[in-house]
Parts: sequence; structure tokens; C-alpha cells
Amino acid sequence: LTNGLGAHAVVVCTANNAAYGSSLDLLRFGGRVVCVGIPEGDVVPMKSASPGMIVGKALQVVGSAVGNRKEAIETMEFAARGIVKTHYTVEKMDKLTSVFEQMDKGELKG
Repeated sequence: LTNGLGAHAVVVCTANNAAYGSSLDLLRFGGRVVCVGIPEGDVVPMKSASPGMIVGKALQVVGSAVGNRKEAIETMEFAARGIVKTHYTVEKMDKLTSVFEQMDKGELKG
């Protein structure tokens, strides 16, 4: 998907700390993490946010308040025009364990 370079950007919309913890590892040089979802409960630092990694890969971490209805519609229009592409696969429930194993190994694209 990225030829091993990593993503230009990772947008974390979930309130799951684990998603934030792995977000920086997914980026290419000069990539950006956009923090949208706000984790609940205890404050937990981003697991992979070491200064050495951020400086060495020239990464950016930015926060973004959730937009309004107009911005959500504009985002959907981007997707409809093909500017934003979603990568997904559909599997049956009996493959769930296998899918999680693939996610853990970083083998899924998307």
C-alpha cells in the first residue's frame, strides 16, 4: 500500500489508547498524526512518542476538534469524488481470529 514507506497521515478517531500508541509507527518520514478521538479514563501517553523518533522522522502530532455537519458533508463529498479511498476486505465471522492475527502482524492493508 505504501511500498514500505508508511502513511503520510494517520487520523485517530477512536477513544482507544492502543490506536494512539501505534499511530506514530505507521508514519513515513515527515508524516502527521491527527488526534480527533479523546480517550476516556486515565491519561496515558502515546506509547511510541519518543522525542528521538519524532525528530528523526520529522513527524508532526496535531489535535483537531471534531468538525461540524458542513465539514462532515464536505468530507463525504471528497470520498464520493474519489479523493479519499478506503481499503477494506469483508470476511465471515469464523475468520475473525485470523483477521486479528493479520492485524497483529501488520499484514492488513488499509
